[in-house]
Amino acid sequence: MKAVILAAGRGKRLKSSRSKPITLLLARTLIDRVIDNLKKAGIDEIIVVYSDTKVEAHLEGKAKLVFNEDVGRESGYSLLKGARVVGDEDFLLLMSDHIFDSESLVKLLSSKPHITTLCIDRNLKCHDSEDATKVLVDREGDVTNIGKELKEYNAIDTGIFYCTPDVINITSDFVGIFSVTDVMRELALKEKLKTFDITRGFWCDVDTREKLKEAEDMLLNSLIKPTDGIISKHINRKISIKISKFLVNSHLTPNMISFISFLFGLLSAALFAMGQNIIAGIAVQISSILDGCDGEIARLKGLISPSGYIFDAILDRYADMLIFLGIIASNPQSLWLVGGLAMLGSYSISYTGSKAEFKGITFTRLPEVLMNRDMRLFLIFLGGITGFLYAILVILALFTNLITFIRIFYFSKRYA
Repeated sequence: MKAVILAAGRGKRLKSSRSKPITLLLARTLIDRVIDNLKKAGIDEIIVVYSDTKVEAHLEGKAKLVFNEDVGRESGYSLLKGARVVGDEDFLLLMSDHIFDSESLVKLLSSKPHITTLCIDRNLKCHDSEDATKVLVDREGDVTNIGKELKEYNAIDTGIFYCTPDVINITSDFVGIFSVTDVMRELALKEKLKTFDITRGFWCDVDTREKLKEAEDMLLNSLIKPTDGIISKHINRKISIKISKFLVNSHLTPNMISFISFLFGLLSAALFAMGQNIIAGIAVQISSILDGCDGEIARLKGLISPSGYIFDAILDRYADMLIFLGIIASNPQSLWLVGGLAMLGSYSISYTGSKAEFKGITFTRLPEVLMNRDMRLFLIFLGGITGFLYAILVILALFTNLITFIRIFYFSKRYA
């Protein structure tokens, strides 16, 4: 399937030195974020309708480019230019200034629309009622009216469309100045425009400085994952996201940050071995916080890769084992057994989690995530600064191994 992105707008309301499509949002241009999500959804044939030569230069090699020589005819003419390149087949229509998650596209395509379909958001309170394109939808999910001036409406246009050849047939009838909304209104009048609800999805129309800031906040908040442990969700992410927001404009790569996190883990191991428990505990927690930054930067910059994931996971295992060895080395006679059991349980927790992920299983319930890495390192941090390291090792030895055996029992029941 092909996708058409409309990127001929100037974006004067953004008050940026760049044209709207190449305006930066957390170190990446708006249109690059759109293209990334299309590729994640399995769309590789991308057509971009543009008017600015800087956009052309930026997108060289990334998409098929179609020049709009008459931007005064507005977005409807850009749609016509793009649709003509697509030809007589279905395609996705997107706006370069609308950011969204790839899951919304996947769900839309999975629904297998048979007529032109608009993705809508029914959460009216979260959007600017004056600037948003409003949609009136009947009980069957058909659009009965669409436009910014509507007084009666029950949904918001997200700027994501699944288009059939009906679109080019309707668009070809327009002359002069016309918009995408005008085309969709005509389709609605002919009862050829349905809706697909993505109310719970992530999307934002970035057309003002205020909306750019809102999109930034939404992207940063999206970095919190459902699989995050208790400490990650309530402590680490609040700090790591602020660090990532600062680092995203630097030249540091996710792998570099993974290595810096490992170095703090190595430092804490050495400090524990020397009996400097308070400083060692603080270094452990810094390592844990930075361990969240590498993934955050990777997602913000579009640099997620299997090799980066494996590199981070291996460094985490090395850091964990070295930290335990450092603690044991501080008093080997009394700590070797309980420290060894805690180290074994911690490794087993990570190993079973990795095996579960390989099988498509995600542990999200409290007992299952209680001893995730964020909690284990936080407990070591507490042990270091309070002086109760032995007690912490006992807790880790008991609960990490207990949860490991619970997971083994779960696997044996599921795959018996």
